[in-house]
Amino acid sequence: MSFVEGLASPEMEIAEGGVILDNRTRFADLKAMLDSNKDNLKVDAMKRIINLIAKGKDVSELFPAVVKNVAAKNVELKKLVFVYLVRYAEEQQDLALLSISTFQRALKDPNQLIRGSALRVLTSIRVGMVAPIMLLAIKDAVRDMSPYVRKVAAHAIPKLHSLDPDLETELIDCIDFLLADRRSLVLGSAVYAFDEICPSRVDLLHKHFRALCRGLADVDEWGQVVMINLLTRYARSELSDPDNGRLPDPDLVLLLNSARPLLQSRNCSVVMAVTQLFYHAAPKAQLAQVARALVRLLRGPREVQYVVLVNIATICERNPTMFDPFLKSFFVRSCDSSLVKELKLHVLTSLVSESNVHVILRELQTYVAMGDLAAPAIEAIGRCAVRVGAVSDQCMSGLVQLISSANEKVVCSAVVVLKRLLHAEAPVQLLARLMRLMSKMEAAQARACVIWLVATHVESVIDMAPDLLRQIAKNFSNEHEMVKVEALKLAVKLWMVRRDECEKIVQYVLQLARFDLSYDVRDRCRFLRNLLFNTHILSQHAEDVFMAKKPAPALMSSFKERDQFQLGSLSHVLNQRCSHYKDLPPFSETSTDPALRREANAPVELKLESEEEEDEDEEDEDEEEYEEEEEEEEEEDDEKGNDDDEEEEDSDEEDEEEDEEDEEDEEESEEEIVPKPKAVKQPVKQINGKANNLSLKKTPATTSSKKPSDTLDLLLDVDFSAAGSRQIMEPQPFSAKVNELLNVVEGNGISVKMSFPRKNDAQYTPIQFSLHNSTEEEVTDLEISCPEGLDVKGYGKIESLAAGNSASVTLSIDLGDSSRSREWVLRRSGDETGKSFRFEVPYGEQMQPIKLTSDMVDKERARLAGLNRHVLELTTEPTADQVYSIVNAFAIAPGVYTCQTRSRKDVAILKTSTSNIEACCDNSVVGRMLAYAIQQSLKST
Repeated sequence: MSFVEGLASPEMEIAEGGVILDNRTRFADLKAMLDSNKDNLKVDAMKRIINLIAKGKDVSELFPAVVKNVAAKNVELKKLVFVYLVRYAEEQQDLALLSISTFQRALKDPNQLIRGSALRVLTSIRVGMVAPIMLLAIKDAVRDMSPYVRKVAAHAIPKLHSLDPDLETELIDCIDFLLADRRSLVLGSAVYAFDEICPSRVDLLHKHFRALCRGLADVDEWGQVVMINLLTRYARSELSDPDNGRLPDPDLVLLLNSARPLLQSRNCSVVMAVTQLFYHAAPKAQLAQVARALVRLLRGPREVQYVVLVNIATICERNPTMFDPFLKSFFVRSCDSSLVKELKLHVLTSLVSESNVHVILRELQTYVAMGDLAAPAIEAIGRCAVRVGAVSDQCMSGLVQLISSANEKVVCSAVVVLKRLLHAEAPVQLLARLMRLMSKMEAAQARACVIWLVATHVESVIDMAPDLLRQIAKNFSNEHEMVKVEALKLAVKLWMVRRDECEKIVQYVLQLARFDLSYDVRDRCRFLRNLLFNTHILSQHAEDVFMAKKPAPALMSSFKERDQFQLGSLSHVLNQRCSHYKDLPPFSETSTDPALRREANAPVELKLESEEEEDEDEEDEDEEEYEEEEEEEEEEDDEKGNDDDEEEEDSDEEDEEEDEEDEEDEEESEEEIVPKPKAVKQPVKQINGKANNLSLKKTPATTSSKKPSDTLDLLLDVDFSAAGSRQIMEPQPFSAKVNELLNVVEGNGISVKMSFPRKNDAQYTPIQFSLHNSTEEEVTDLEISCPEGLDVKGYGKIESLAAGNSASVTLSIDLGDSSRSREWVLRRSGDETGKSFRFEVPYGEQMQPIKLTSDMVDKERARLAGLNRHVLELTTEPTADQVYSIVNAFAIAPGVYTCQTRSRKDVAILKTSTSNIEACCDNSVVGRMLAYAIQQSLKST
């Protein structure tokens, strides 16, 4: 009996294999090793203990034996002991308090890892009486020489704040000090501490904003997520809306420039953080830059795919065209989960347009044959029919064919979608077909939808509706509840329209419903009987209620409601407000003073001209002080001898060379760690007719050896304008040329002409084909087949073309910045080979007009020299209309035109004069051909 009692005690445990272990002796060897005098045995024991902790085992009973080694001199042993204490310090508070003096001594240890571990253990003791000791330790740690210790101090601040909220003022001072740290290891943790303790103290971020933006690329991945979310809230509350008609705030441009390279991050959370920044804070024109990065994330795990697709679906509600180039990425794969498949179908229907509707419908037709995708695919076909009215008839005929399917789910989904499409107008033949198929339908929802359609359009099928009601009445008691309710509605409408002929069948149905088992059906019947059989009420209200025209149901997307939550948040994914969720602040009407965001330690600041006007008095005083100091320096230099002057000049030159070498070494080391984008000079911006330039603020010299030219060398490499350096413009009006590709004889009665409509469609060049039927018969299934290997958007097929009529189709093609002639084919019904024709798209039509500032134009022209610059002679200077007719460009000044290639985004600058034309382009072939085309055009005229 004693054996059974011992076996049932908590100190006994049955291990793997059925071996009975006694917990009282299982740690005896570890305790003996920890009590030995040899450090190597203690280290081995601690490694085994940490291994047990990692496996989830409870080793808290070893706390007294471990804590005795907290003052060990062996560094490796001390680090392992600290790891153990961090895990169990909160559970064994009394024993941990005995070691506080040891932790305090460890805070002064020369090893940075020991200092950091000691601070981590000290702040893990959840006893209020030691909070002052923790505060003193954190204050010392935030000023530690080691960035690792400062990082640990940043993480310790939220733990101390949760232990004693009254210390918030002192902790905020520590956070403010850490935010000024320029080490990337510390910066992310400092922002985390700020977000945990005082996220509403935006005033603390003003002077650190620009430094945080520039440090985004160097911070660790999880620090980047926290920083971007914090900077997004700052931009929303302190900067003006970039879409309010004015130029974006320079500080907002700096933030977007700094975050844009992170779209290539390997961490999905970082990419989503940058996406929500551009979605909530960037100009709408720049939102398309995140499309490629989001599509890249669809190759990840299914959990990542689901979250990304939810965010893409929300973005498509605001900007549905930005994902058009990646349409095939949303096609369903067999390995996708059911949730991912449904989200991809929703995104596909959000992207549907007249140019791609046929591609999407063909894809959806294949999904109907899949068992799990049949119902969602049919609903998607219905949404396509609603969004694009041109294919509504085609979709409706396909849905009618699905009604006769053997799959009950397919039939039910098809009828439900038809109900939505046929609400306003329903052909009588289609309603008759639905009523004939009523006997084969078993799904209650499908049967109810058919009855609802007949009741809605009862006046159109008044001869067939009573027979349908009779069929339902024969099996009324076995019908589903929703079918019975719809049958009562049909009975009431027949009573209104043909009371004399349908009175008996209506009363019979009402009598059946009066004694039905469902109380909903009985209550509905009682209500309807009072309306129908009370002539006074009937004459006044019943007809207005039952026969009134009801509006068609609107196509509402569930993702429109998600727009109220911040993109990428848990509340947005679940579509409900979660705990601790904070709404994004609205944009302020005007940006706060940029002077608040000056960096205190920056040697030279970039300023807007408007800021210079505000600080004009201060600058005058600074200049006067600077001149006085210069005069004093000159007087002192005159008193010295010439020999001393030469020695000082030599020493100054040597110091400057050493400083330059040190700066170059630092820049090289930074570039090896993280490549940074090149800086772009701030362009001249027009605001209310006044030039707004970035200029240097002069700072007074602080020492006698300081020269004014030194400040120019210390200019910060800050990019305030890269986001707006290339602004895509709308194509300029021009007289489009129409080229004949096939005449009537070559095309056997069909002539084909081509023109370029010039639309801004990403990297795609739009080509419009106009077809004319000169025969006396109708031609069907006309199709223009494009060459293989091209990325094409659009549908080049015309189902029918009557005699003497014309029709046009537009195809958008990614030509890859090539004007190579390609073979196209015109096919008609019954003609397999077709008529082939060839043409080439000139480079001028493959360009996209962009707007550059004058500074950027000068910089690009200086860069594009040698083989990238072509100069051809002209007899007369071309007008702007003549240039527009050849090149799709934008005139930024008289005789200066800028554009870029659609596929590779190579900048091209054209400069014309009375004697020559200069073309500068990264693609030397494109630049040469643009200049040559304009030259030949002028010669022909």
